[in-house]
Formats: sequence, C-alpha cells, structure tokens
Amino acid sequence: MAQQFFDDEVAGKAFDARLARKSVVFVLPHKLRLFWALLAILTVSAVNLLLPKIVGRVVNEVGIKNIQALMAIGISLIGLYFLRWMADYALTLNLSMLGQNVIYDIRHTLFNHLQNLSLSFFDNREVGRIIARLTSDVSALNELITSGSLVLIADALTVVGAIVIMYRMNSTLSLRLFTLFPIILVGATIFRGQARLAFREVRRKQATVTATVAENVTGVRVVKSFSREGENLRRFERVNKENQQAAVKARVVGAAFFVMIEVLAGGLGMCIVYFYGGPLVKSGALKPGDLVTFALYVDRFLIVPIRNTSQFYYSMQSAMAGAERIFEIMDTEPTVKDKPDAITMPMIKGAVEFQNVNFAYGETPILKNVNFKAKHGDTIALVGPTGAGKTTIINLLGRQYDVTSGSVKVDGIDVRDVTLNSLRTQMGIVLQDSFLFPGTVKDNIRYGRLDATDEDIIVAAKMVGAHDFILRMPDGYESRIQEGGSNLSSGQKQLVSFARALLANPRILILDEATSSVDAHTELLIQDALRILLEGRTSFVIAHRLSTISEADCIMVIEAGRIAESGTHEELLNKNGLYRKLYDAQFKYENISEALEAES
Repeated sequence: MAQQFFDDEVAGKAFDARLARKSVVFVLPHKLRLFWALLAILTVSAVNLLLPKIVGRVVNEVGIKNIQALMAIGISLIGLYFLRWMADYALTLNLSMLGQNVIYDIRHTLFNHLQNLSLSFFDNREVGRIIARLTSDVSALNELITSGSLVLIADALTVVGAIVIMYRMNSTLSLRLFTLFPIILVGATIFRGQARLAFREVRRKQATVTATVAENVTGVRVVKSFSREGENLRRFERVNKENQQAAVKARVVGAAFFVMIEVLAGGLGMCIVYFYGGPLVKSGALKPGDLVTFALYVDRFLIVPIRNTSQFYYSMQSAMAGAERIFEIMDTEPTVKDKPDAITMPMIKGAVEFQNVNFAYGETPILKNVNFKAKHGDTIALVGPTGAGKTTIINLLGRQYDVTSGSVKVDGIDVRDVTLNSLRTQMGIVLQDSFLFPGTVKDNIRYGRLDATDEDIIVAAKMVGAHDFILRMPDGYESRIQEGGSNLSSGQKQLVSFARALLANPRILILDEATSSVDAHTELLIQDALRILLEGRTSFVIAHRLSTISEADCIMVIEAGRIAESGTHEELLNKNGLYRKLYDAQFKYENISEALEAES
C-alpha cells in the first residue's frame, strides 16, 4: 500500500532550481504577454516610488507657501495616478491571459503524457490523486510562475529603489534603519524550514481528500448496496479534519511570520525613523518633508514588499510541493513504448504465437514459460481460477505490458518491433465491466471508428442485438448515456460494447468475460451475433460461463501462470482433469440455481 502514496510524500527542497527551470518552460511560449506584464508592473513600481517623494515635497513647499509649485505638484499627481491606473489595467489583463495560457499548456501536456503512460503506472495510483495533479497542483504552480514571480521582481526592484532614495536623502538615518534587515533575515530563515514542512503536508492532505471523494463517487453503487454511507462519512470526516488541521497549521506559521514583519519593519522601523529623524529635522540636517518621505517608504515600500516576499515564499512552498508531483508524472517514462526503429504493423491476418513467455508484476511472477500458437480465425478460450494469469495473457498480446522474457508474435512479427498504434488499432476488446462514456449511444458505438456513418452504427447494433432496446430509449441513438452508463442495465451496456467492437472491425478480438454480466435471455440473443462477430477473426475469450466456449477451437486451462491443459471442449472433458472439475462444479451450481428458481 505504501507505494500508492509515494508521489505525495516527495521530500524535495524549499526551492528546487530544477523544478523552477522546468516550470519556466511553460511561460516562454508567451513572451509577449510576459513582456507587457513585466513592463506594466515596473511602471506601477516606478510610480509608487515617486509618490512619497512628491508627498514630501508638498510638505516642504507648504512650509514656504509656494502656491505655484503646489499647483504643479497637483497636476503631476493626477498624471501619475492616471499612469498607474493604466499600468494596473494592463498588468491585470496580461497576467490573467498569461496565467490561463500557462494553466492550459501544463494541463494539456500533463493529460497527454498521462494518456501515453503504461498501465503499470496506474496500477499503484488512485484516480483522485491523479485528478489532484491536473487541478489544484497545476493552479498552485501557475500562481508561482506567473503573478508570484512578477510581483517578486517588482518588489525586489521597489526595495532596492527605496533603499537608494533613502540613502541619498540621508545616509545616517538610512544606515540606522537598515540594521533591522539582519534580524528579519534570521526570522525568515526560521520560517522557511517550518513553512516547507507545513505546506507539503497541506498538499498531501488535499490529495487525500480528492482521492477519497473520487473513490466514493466512482463506487457509489457499491456504497449504497452495502449501506456504507455512515462509515464512509466518518472516514471522510477524518481525512477532511486532517486537511483542515494541516491548512490551519500552515496559516499559523505564515501569520506568525507576517506579525514578526509588522513588528520589526513597521513598529521598530517607524520608531527608528522618528527617534533619530526628529533631531535631524530640528537641527536642519533633514527637511520635514524628507522625514515624511522616510516614514512613507518604511510603511509602504519596506513593510509591504517584505510582506509580499514572505507571501511569495508562502506560495512557493505550495507550488513546489505541487510541482514535485506534477513533474514526477511528467518525468515518468512509459514502460511500454515504441522502439526507435519500430515499424508499422501490416494488416493483421491473425496468427498469434507465445514463445517461452514469462512475466512478473514487480517481483511477483505471474506467467511461467507459456507457449501456444493460434491460427488465423481461431477462437481461443482461456479458463481457470481467478488470478491464474488469463487477463495477463491478453494484456501481453495487446502489449499493455512487455514480457519479462520470451516473445509474443502476431503474424510472425514480435509485437515489440511494431508501433503501438498500428498494433492496437487492429485489435478490439470487450471487458467484463464495460465502460461507457458520457454522451450519446451513437457516440459510444462510434468510439473506435470515428469515420463510421449512422448506417454503419445501426448495422453493427442490429448484428449484436442492441438495435431494439436502443430504439426504445427516449431519443433512440441520440439518447444520452449517463456517467458510467448508469441509465442502462449491465446487459445493455455489454451490447453497446459489442456494437462498438464490431464497428471497429478488429483483426484480433478479445472478450474478457464479456458475457458474465449478461442474463440468460440476453445471452441467447447475442450468441448468434457473437458467431458473426468472431467469424474471420482470431479471437481470445476469457470465459466465466464454460458453456459459452464449447465451440472454441482451443480451450486453454490456466493455473498458477501455466497452461495446465489445452484442447477442444470434448477433449478436455474426456481428460478428466482440471477443466472437467471446473465444468462439473459449474454445471452442478447452475442445476441448483435452476431448481431454486423453479421452486420459487
């Protein structure tokens, strides 16, 4: 279980230059927006630096009653405020566009990468945690690399500008004021370590909340079937409470630092200005307006930028925690991918061969020295106990995983030597739990063949016996299928899946217990359709009901990762081996079920 959570517990740095460089890559394509945003924020900073100087000058001119100078200052103030308004508008507009573009690019890249990752990646990760990467983590990272970074640049320039102006006005008073900086630096260092731990914990707890919600929504039918609402609410209350406590702790850490900044830079800073500046004004070494300017710079251009810088660090903790997980996914290479010299798979005829195939999930061996051949048009049935390795065989055939050793060949070509797309587009699969997407019935049937006409769709639905029930739906083929196909029965969902597979016209067809969710009446309806579906194709059928595979060309009994028996239905019954035991046990169970139904 620990492996499921490792990506939420990455112990990275407070600031990771490697992650920062990777993040900046998403900003560079939008250089023009970045330029205008940077120009706007520099304009705002420059105007803000000028305003205290002008206020100080007003105080000095009032003292000598220079009305003309005051009129000129008033006009310049109007111009400066108008300039700042224009710059603020340009800043807001360009930052918004830049931020949304960056979010779009990151999510697009991440989603595309997720689709190309191998199944092994998803085996150990919860859906909710992956969703959190695309939502909250991306938003946090965007805040850092767009508005946060620009504000930091502007504040840094503002602080430097204020320091230079104050030093030129009076070096003695400035040097006394700057003695506060080392104290603030020590406080920031202490805060940094606490904040890093606090914000990583916040991101981890948020991902846990998202994962818990996704788990319960996805499995809502099971939840209701077992009346688990109360217990699930208690579990959610626990993880939600942990998330709340982590967020409060992080805010407390941030608030403590902000209070320290207010006290040191604000309280003590102002005391220094007035305590040492007052005598300078009295002696004539400093003008009254210059003292006011000093006070304004301390209040607005030392406290505020330092507070913003602290807030930036506060955001950086959250963003870096998110970036660790985002780029952990982006840096993950598919375990199954095209070789540099991979060729396009020719039109498949259908011959399949497993040669000395061994496969293991991690350190756990699943398949052991599996060998078999299937000719074009053969129907191969795979039966055996749960966990024996049946699904693994079909996963290796579609190259969802690569063999640990040995080879899987289609028409004599190793599947590792051809491109994944050219191989998989010639295969079709119908799963036991058939997944339908939100949309119309027509869209779901057309899913594997986008160029299919409406007539093609109807023909496919008729062949598998789905046409009649589709017409009974409110809008026929235009009827909307709800999330997960919740407005269809299990049998109806399977029939739509059969139509989807048939329309795609695969050369190799895989049925993974595809009739196990179909009732006896529906099963009879689709048996003839299945014969049409299987005709001319090499088919692999993982069977739940052994009675449905009696016509298979070859039945392979899989036990503990090996082929224990193989042959036709009659041959295996005559062997009196494992297949006979499975068949007799199921036949006995079906007879008991029929007897109970007859009595009722």
